Amino acid sequence: MENGFIKIITKAIIIVSIIVGIFLIFSIYTNSFGTGKNAEDQTEKIHQEIQYLDTKLLSLINYLNNIDLQNYKVTLTKVQTESDSPSNSQKNEEGSSSSEDSGENGTDKEETTISKMEENTIVQDQGETDWKTIEGELEILSNTWNSIVLDLYKINVNSESIISFSNNINEAIIAVKNQDKNMSAMYLSKLYSFLPEFSLGTKQDEIKRETLLAKSYIVNAYAYVQTDNWDRVSEEIEKARVLFASLVNDARLVENNKRYNVNKSYIVIEELKNSLSKKEKGVFYVKYKNALEELNIIS
Repeated sequence: MENGFIKIITKAIIIVSIIVGIFLIFSIYTNSFGTGKNAEDQTEKIHQEIQYLDTKLLSLINYLNNIDLQNYKVTLTKVQTESDSPSNSQKNEEGSSSSEDSGENGTDKEETTISKMEENTIVQDQGETDWKTIEGELEILSNTWNSIVLDLYKINVNSESIISFSNNINEAIIAVKNQDKNMSAMYLSKLYSFLPEFSLGTKQDEIKRETLLAKSYIVNAYAYVQTDNWDRVSEEIEKARVLFASLVNDARLVENNKRYNVNKSYIVIEELKNSLSKKEKGVFYVKYKNALEELNIIS
């Protein structure tokens, strides 16, 4: 009797052990494959978040001088055209009054909407800065940053850089509230300079990462223009020029479909550098705009 009971217990233990073993093996198998997929999804998410910071910060920086990086805008214009109306002629012959849309010569006035492309102009210092819009957009960025922080920690971004970014957001908010254009430009450019470092933990290709770095140099130069520090402006633009010179000479780009844009970007950076001899803000803004538009195509 006891032997039968022991056999039953032994079988039960064996069955439970087998079930537990199968469960553990399944869990390990699932986790081993799930981790890679989760990591891939995580880096892609962070890549998108960095793109968001890129776009948002550039917009804020450019708002300071009302610079729009879109080359063209669509305008809609309503025009009135006149056309002969047989019905009106018939009505006039019958002695009836013409409709309100009819002209004196028996024509109808038709309203037509036409669209056309107009080149955007760059408004610099003479334009008023829309501080209210900048403050609102900066607050949105600050709120979004609170969630991005968690993702950056997951890919082991330097904690000091993350803290410094947070501190610079606070300083930028203060500068904007004080409507201090020089300090606003400085802190916003500092924020942008962190993006190349943040991108190291993503799957962003080297060309895009180097382009982001070149853009940060150009944004730094933009901030120095605000205080007429043309020596520092020249230093930052030279950094961008040297960086793109190396990309142009990179053999890996020979068959790359981005070679045209890389070469063109190098040319517009050269033009930006050459414009510095004028030491004139309006000229700089035009060349700055051209350079960033071209670099944005790559990044």
